[in-house]
Amino acid sequence: MDIFQAFLSHNDENPPTFSEIFHSAAALRRALGTKSYLLDHYLSLFFRLTAQIDFVALQDEVHQVMADTQHSFKENPSLLSEFPCQEPATKINLCFLEQADSILEQTLKDFLREKTSEWNAAVDLMELRQTEQKLMEHMGKEPLEAFQRMLLRRFLPCPLAPLFSQGIHVEMTKRFLTRDLETDQEVFRLFLKTFGHEKSD
Repeated sequence: MDIFQAFLSHNDENPPTFSEIFHSAAALRRALGTKSYLLDHYLSLFFRLTAQIDFVALQDEVHQVMADTQHSFKENPSLLSEFPCQEPATKINLCFLEQADSILEQTLKDFLREKTSEWNAAVDLMELRQTEQKLMEHMGKEPLEAFQRMLLRRFLPCPLAPLFSQGIHVEMTKRFLTRDLETDQEVFRLFLKTFGHEKSD
């Protein structure tokens, strides 16, 4: 596998065009007849939800998570004392490496909970689900789900949770690559040399 190409590749090479989506929406409206207002309302809610996405704020949230985590490490000397190195920054970065899985798991749970609460304040998620249910009753599950897939492939080719996770991964990786001032070794190398051996015994 060409790992660099994986960084640049697009998951869905042929997402539907905007015109295809709106042609499909028009066809669904005709099929719904007097209930077409349900689709209009659903699209309004969907577009309002999509408009809530703020990629700059998402990156700010990633940085805040990393800053808060680093602060918690500094406030807990017992975590740092298990590392034999002298440099405080190296100890903190080794903590990031050692606890990377639990950090990611917890921050992702927090992110999903906070986003649900935040977006529910902007767009009534219960109303969105109820409108979805009414549409399903009037047009059937399969046509609705096919249309939803079109919307998502065009407007949200990558869900937000993986984007947030990727932001955490990038910030973690930067810490793995920092160099210890004493040994001039990258943090991940120090971890592999010391704790990697211990954990395999």
